[in-house]
Amino acid sequence: MKWHILRRRRSITGVAVVVALVLGLMSGGVSAADHSAHAAKRRAHRLSGTAYFHLVRKSGSVLYESGSATGTLPGRVSARFVTSLAKVTGSVTFYPNSGGSLTVTAVGYPRSAGTIARFGGNLAVRSGTGRYARALGSGTFTGTANRRTWAITVRANATLTY
Repeated sequence: MKWHILRRRRSITGVAVVVALVLGLMSGGVSAADHSAHAAKRRAHRLSGTAYFHLVRKSGSVLYESGSATGTLPGRVSARFVTSLAKVTGSVTFYPNSGGSLTVTAVGYPRSAGTIARFGGNLAVRSGTGRYARALGSGTFTGTANRRTWAITVRANATLTY
């Protein structure tokens, strides 16, 4: 077989594997077969931690927050949340003290109303840099938000493969 045809087939196979992993994450997980195919090169890590945010600025229903994270990946954190009474969506970027970055998307739902609102939801890893450049993962979170100051505390647990 000619070398350029073999390279093209490998390229197509690589794209197919990436698409399968992304579709697996979007549907709620990655099958054991997909995971074991990459187990030799990548390792799964269980992460847990707490992020403490303070309001940087607010524009309508969009909150821009920054703060710090403790736990498995301690460091700085920044976020952009779009809020409503029924749902909060957002993008959160972690900047671990060990280097690199990790960006996750989150969808949360209020569990209580009032000045201190409780919420919970799911997160998915979207991108990263440095050692997290090829990271994939998902998890859950719970937290509280002070609706007067928009100080937010989030506790999260996730499994991350990189």
